Amino acid sequence: MVDDWSKPITVQEMYGDWDYEAAVELLDRSLNPRPSKAIFDTVEALGIGPGDTVLDIGGRDGGHGLLMAERFGCRVVSVDPAPANIADGLKRVAEHEHGESVEIKHGVIEDIPAGDNAFDLVFSRDMLNHVANQDRGLAECVRVLKPGGAMLVHEVFETDLMEPREAARLYADLATVPEMMAPGGFEQRAKNAGFAIESIDVVGSEWYEASQEAGIAPNYMMQISRLRRAKDELLAELGEVAYRTMLGNAMWSIYLFIGKLETRLYVLRLAA
Repeated sequence: MVDDWSKPITVQEMYGDWDYEAAVELLDRSLNPRPSKAIFDTVEALGIGPGDTVLDIGGRDGGHGLLMAERFGCRVVSVDPAPANIADGLKRVAEHEHGESVEIKHGVIEDIPAGDNAFDLVFSRDMLNHVANQDRGLAECVRVLKPGGAMLVHEVFETDLMEPREAARLYADLATVPEMMAPGGFEQRAKNAGFAIESIDVVGSEWYEASQEAGIAPNYMMQISRLRRAKDELLAELGEVAYRTMLGNAMWSIYLFIGKLETRLYVLRLAA
């Protein structure tokens, strides 16, 4: 939401009859944000359990698949295009007590390595903005889902606050396809593929707020300051790709906090 306050505040108003300390105290109160693991509550609400098979598309190192296998007793196929993620996933699955329930596969969403009607749920967490041909990818998700199956999509989109030059730099540093960052465009592509949008949860920055309150997230502002102030030194130590990725991730997080980006959670459903 963009606030349209066109009348400037005066100096007298800014330093006027309001209590700064009370405002600070008010803002220090927790709003009890949901943590990012709340996404699995949505998986539970979709009825996933033993006997069900989940496709974790863009599953990285298989971590989310293992969490679902452990919590719900389901079978998970984790598909990812990056060889490093596949190697990490195979190692992680081999060492996990529920690893026998998770299969790691190399593949892409545009050509999912699975037969038709193979899955009860497609789980897509923060990966679709890397996919240039989302129409093809979503059509593949439709193909591999059973009739009546669901796709759970967690994705970050830009808002009206995002400036074009900011977006261009950020997306280039994080392998993000600019044309995939509008929520309206995604929703239309999902409908064109054959999905009905069952629900939309505009999470916004809530999960990031929860991670800060829990003390489990980095200090992104400090990272940005150090990356910028010691750019030449850190470039030499990290290399260009790592430097740009770290800066991009930190900027992405800050943009979520200040509303230039927002997290959304979609439940998409196929007709039975």
